[in-house]
Amino acid sequence: MDSEVRAIRQGINEGHKAASHPTILHELLNSDLPPEEKSDSRLGDEAQLVVAAGLVTTSWALTVATFYITQDPDILLKLRQELESQSSAVETLDWHKLEKLPYLNGCVHEAIRLSYGVTIRAPRLSPDTELTYGKWTIPRNTPVSMTSVHILTNESVFPKPHSFVPERWHGKPDLERFFVPFGKGTRACLGIK
Repeated sequence: MDSEVRAIRQGINEGHKAASHPTILHELLNSDLPPEEKSDSRLGDEAQLVVAAGLVTTSWALTVATFYITQDPDILLKLRQELESQSSAVETLDWHKLEKLPYLNGCVHEAIRLSYGVTIRAPRLSPDTELTYGKWTIPRNTPVSMTSVHILTNESVFPKPHSFVPERWHGKPDLERFFVPFGKGTRACLGIK
């Protein structure tokens, strides 16, 4: 990966500064990071991390989807019927049309919800005020965190949380706020930005 970074860095007359389609590496090379943070080795490591994060999480979500969809003949039948009813979208692989299919969309959400993605704790502090959670008061500057798994398998949000239920997403846009496998806000996964 270091050689790819070196090629981007050298380019033709520093072509990375005027790339028609800049990558994360272009952005880092053109940033105000200190030079030691822009070494070929460090940027190569960053590139491998980004690629691996996208491949591993995607392949695992596809594995989870395949398992649940093929294990339940009713789910498989409903998905096939929906896709067959939209054969023109499937034939042209028009994602904009496919993503509007409610059952397919529910299958994608369930696969991602149950594959969890990255499960790290991301502690947060409230430096200015106390927090109230249920009957508890959390003092200022107390680290508070949970993994996305706690939300994605919360039975009060997702009844039968360990079951693959594509229908749970139909007509429930408020459920999206609990869809946190990629994080939320400023700390969300770079791949969805």
